[in-house]
Amino acid sequence: MDQAGIIRDLLTWLEGHLDQPLSLDNVAAKAGYSKWHLQRMFKDVTGHAIGAYIRARRLSKSAVALRLTARPILDIALQYRFDSQQTFTRAFKKQFSLTPALYRRSPDWSSYGIRPPLRLGEFAMPKYEMVTLPETHLIGTTQSYSCSLEQISEFRHQMRVQFWRDFLSHAPAIPPLLYGLNETHPSHEKDDEQEVFYTT
Repeated sequence: MDQAGIIRDLLTWLEGHLDQPLSLDNVAAKAGYSKWHLQRMFKDVTGHAIGAYIRARRLSKSAVALRLTARPILDIALQYRFDSQQTFTRAFKKQFSLTPALYRRSPDWSSYGIRPPLRLGEFAMPKYEMVTLPETHLIGTTQSYSCSLEQISEFRHQMRVQFWRDFLSHAPAIPPLLYGLNETHPSHEKDDEQEVFYTT
């Protein structure tokens, strides 16, 4: 396997283990290389230092947990392997320019500081276009479900398909334009879950 393939596999593995101990020694053992060789290979292929990448991804995952759950900040810090809330706060502020508490309470959720997972190969970010729609009267149904952060990716598609089936089965005619509106809030019942509202 070429270097890019090795690092691609390692990136996938890292993404599933960010809440577990990831010393350079055990990451190197997983990859089957010495830590010195792995660090050099990772930097050559990605342009990033492996330790800094892992830390940035852990902080990004913790930022999502801060916004989408009501879990205590210390619990989130410990989950993503920070040894204290103070250490977590220092690292978080360095990456996001806000303390975790201010980040959670901020009325806007900026993508500033978020480090998405690295993707090697044939992945292209989707193109987007910002538009302002004319004022329109919409008729629809809002449904919701609750899930943990780990479940949100697998549930999202299933729930949307089900919500659209329900909505369209009761529609007298299918309109020329359909909209799906998504909003997420921390759950009021469980602090480690979020409630997802989807309007068809």
